Amino acid sequence: MKKLKKLFIALLTVLVLVIALIYFFPQLIFSSALGQKLMLKLSDESVAEFYFKENQKTKDTLYMKGIIYANTLEDIKNVLDRNPQVTTIAMVEVGGSIDDEVNLVASQEIRKRNINTYLPENGMVASGGTDMFLAGAKRAAHSSAKLGVHSWSDGEKGGDKYPKEDPSHKKYIDYYKEMNIPTDFYWYTLKVAPAESIHWMTPTEIKKYEVLTTKKEDSELLSLQKALSSEEFAGRGTGKNEKAQELITNYFKTIGLDKFKGNYKISFDFVDEKTKKIRQGTNIVGYIKGETYPDKYIVVGAHYDHMGIVDGIVFNGADDNASGTAAMLVLAKYFTKNKPEHSIIFAAFDAEELGLHGSKYFVENPPVSLTDIKLDINFDMISRNPNNEIYVVGTYPYPQFKPVVEKIAKTSSLKVSYGHDDPKDKTKDYWMYSSDNGPFHEKGIPNITFSEEDHPDYHKPTDDFKNTNPVFYKKVVQLIEKFIEDVDTNFPN
Repeated sequence: MKKLKKLFIALLTVLVLVIALIYFFPQLIFSSALGQKLMLKLSDESVAEFYFKENQKTKDTLYMKGIIYANTLEDIKNVLDRNPQVTTIAMVEVGGSIDDEVNLVASQEIRKRNINTYLPENGMVASGGTDMFLAGAKRAAHSSAKLGVHSWSDGEKGGDKYPKEDPSHKKYIDYYKEMNIPTDFYWYTLKVAPAESIHWMTPTEIKKYEVLTTKKEDSELLSLQKALSSEEFAGRGTGKNEKAQELITNYFKTIGLDKFKGNYKISFDFVDEKTKKIRQGTNIVGYIKGETYPDKYIVVGAHYDHMGIVDGIVFNGADDNASGTAAMLVLAKYFTKNKPEHSIIFAAFDAEELGLHGSKYFVENPPVSLTDIKLDINFDMISRNPNNEIYVVGTYPYPQFKPVVEKIAKTSSLKVSYGHDDPKDKTKDYWMYSSDNGPFHEKGIPNITFSEEDHPDYHKPTDDFKNTNPVFYKKVVQLIEKFIEDVDTNFPN
């Protein structure tokens, strides 16, 4: 009897201490792994665990289920350190996180290790679990899987009640940028459901916010770049780039661009600066008629030529400038489906590498009056940069366009930089005459160029498609698309 009494007193003492700790020091309990385990157990939940299935033949897939908690970061590190062969985490049922700070850091660890995430059949992630799913370098889901989102809450009010400039949003926005998820996704999660509820994303929303990644082969942008920079196209040297001309012309025809004078191809002669001989080039030009300002034009251009074959070696020019050409093509397709207010001319220029001759011919023999061309947008080398940095060139001489770029840059995870357009800035090369923007600049036509700084493969035979950074490339094209849309609908004075 005495033993039972002592045991009862001991249990009662422990219970009183636990209650006292919870009452007087709740943060101490709920911020600890042990306290969170206890709290989840009382709610009939369990903390996140990582495991391999019984009789699993290979250990490239690690399975996960449970609620993310204070020790999840250490758990992830330990299991991945012990099993370096893991390439994918299959999230079976991860209903959220009890510790947002740990969740974001643990998710960053997944991305740092280049681990993919997958939602298996009937899999489910929600709230913080969805945030962790977004950390996957590649993300895929079974058609039966569910992704849930809602607003966060600090216990007093939901995230949607705080103004956009409030610092409480910053850690989440920074996280989505790091994961290359549109920051619009964050504001959507705040609005779509309150903290005490959940919204299950629709297939349309999943696509809109780029929750799932696509294979390289499935991307038309990458497919076009790959084709243009393949050995079959022999480096697209001027005078020997008929296959590139055929691809571009057929693409224009397929998407239904209008023609000037009944033909997309515009041939021109120029004098080769090295040989002093007359050579022939071919620009390929089409347009979409604007719905509000059909007689005012925006030119969207990129040079498609490269160096061809030099001393028997093919210079494929994947970045320079199959990247710009492919981007121009997919943007042309986009605007045929999303009609612009201004007419947009899409131009693939030839002989840029030999002295900007294609764009020079265009401005000397324009298909429309130069006074009706409101802006030239040029892109040259936009598919790779180790610093995730893209330069927007031309806002120094044409500052009216900088607020537009700054506005859309806030929605992108890219590092958007300015420069190379001030002749007095001796810290950077001057790019206002370095690409097909130059002839437009000489004519006083406002122009904006998107480009990277040179990389080790610039003008070398190693500028190949395999060196493309698909995530970076796609983000740059999205930035350009938004820029065109913004200046088209609200053209700056």
